[in-house]
Amino acid sequence: MKPFKSINAVVKNKLLLLVALLAFSSAKAQDVFSVGPALHFNFGDKKPKVSWGVEASLWWFEDQFPVSGSLGFDRRKGSTVLYMQAQTGIGIAGVSAGPYLELRKEDVAVLGLQTDYWVNYFAGLNYRVRYNGEGKQRALGIYVKAPMQFGLDDEDGEEDDWDWDWD
Repeated sequence: MKPFKSINAVVKNKLLLLVALLAFSSAKAQDVFSVGPALHFNFGDKKPKVSWGVEASLWWFEDQFPVSGSLGFDRRKGSTVLYMQAQTGIGIAGVSAGPYLELRKEDVAVLGLQTDYWVNYFAGLNYRVRYNGEGKQRALGIYVKAPMQFGLDDEDGEEDDWDWDWD
């Protein structure tokens, strides 16, 4: 159970940092779907490896609180990782966590918990930690995401008329 104690401490510290950022910032994530490639340098395993992948995210607000879900995969020599995460952030910084499944070429599949901490706005850097029964793996990564906005509703429910004659 020792890995779970360290998971709780790490997640608690990162969530406290995120809450502080949310409380003191007016920057907010947009209602947006984004998808794009990622490249990671993985370490903490027997030998450092480079991996590449694709992630898609969907962001929206719940009572003025930014919420997101993401799905993705990460491919490196000898394995493919499939993951999904719940996320929150302020657009320029955030945190996410969720389960992952690592499918290994010549070994048993591994199920674990993945956390990500990022600084960005559609292009950025992230620090990823994966926890499982065998230990933890860390990765530093870069990524780019193409945003597609949705749900641009006027706050009072009325439709704006932006035509040239103002009627």
